[in-house]
Amino acid sequence: MYLILILLGFIPNLTGAPTSQSFGIVENRSTHNPERNPEFNGDDIVPSPFANSLTERSAGSRPTYQRWPGGVVPYEIAENISANNSIFIVNMMRAMENLTQVNNTQCISFRPKTVSDPYFITIFNGSGCYAPIGSWGAYAGVRPVSLLDGPYATCIVSGIIQHELTHVLGFYHEQARPDRDSYVSIQWSNIDPTMASNFDKYNDTYIDTLSTPYDYGSVMHYGRNAFALNASEVTIIPIQNASALIGQRVQLSPIDILAIQRYYGCVPTPPPPTTTSTTTSTTTSTSSNTTAATTTKTNISVGIRNVVQLYLEIYFICFAPIIYFMYNIN
Repeated sequence: MYLILILLGFIPNLTGAPTSQSFGIVENRSTHNPERNPEFNGDDIVPSPFANSLTERSAGSRPTYQRWPGGVVPYEIAENISANNSIFIVNMMRAMENLTQVNNTQCISFRPKTVSDPYFITIFNGSGCYAPIGSWGAYAGVRPVSLLDGPYATCIVSGIIQHELTHVLGFYHEQARPDRDSYVSIQWSNIDPTMASNFDKYNDTYIDTLSTPYDYGSVMHYGRNAFALNASEVTIIPIQNASALIGQRVQLSPIDILAIQRYYGCVPTPPPPTTTSTTTSTTTSTSSNTTAATTTKTNISVGIRNVVQLYLEIYFICFAPIIYFMYNIN
């Protein structure tokens, strides 16, 4: 049986840090964990034939990156996606367009690809839930997006689809932010060593937070038990809100929405705060303009080590027939 999601509430809250949303989820299925496929190792997922598009890894280098021009993402849906699932996926695209619009004007959009599109995403029923980051890295122009739908596991869930499509738009995981250690504690001793790279943190040379607060309620945040060696123990502990439910997969949070709007230039991004350093006799302020002149911050996802690195996700996959997750606004 597959997941049935009931959205009980979605109340924007952009004040304070970190923030949380209010979601109610009813889960009814019996599945195994799709990311525990022995064919895969962590988040370096490049299924054939897309593996042929890989370039050599260069540790410490930053890959060429670009936003989707005009915020438009051309897509095609493979034939191995059922008609009903195709409709649901497109509905999630429309939902993201509606959530991120500004003054009734679309900020980002998804449309079927045409013969004139040099780059596009191909959504297919693969062996897990994963997607490329942004509009770069392709196999003959294709960015593969896998949404597994099988007898024992599925990625055809509203928040999972929106999570993967947010990767496509150019965003990495929330807990990769440079300030994450002030908000979550990573329990390395309980993390599968082969999955440890999923918990990498990047400095502000590589990740631009777009002046948004840390968001426990982000659809891009991992859950407490992500990639755990012992599933009864956590791998991520919220620090500033011990009761926060992290890893929701219902829909974009208000801060997810704001970040997308800022990244695609639909609303202005405030400049980063001025950094002040003090010596014994002089106080020196370093302006954000000086920082920008020496460091190009392209986007929240730029700290990627591979031109087509794909990200296998962790989800609330369980054997219990009914699980209720309640997510409370703080």
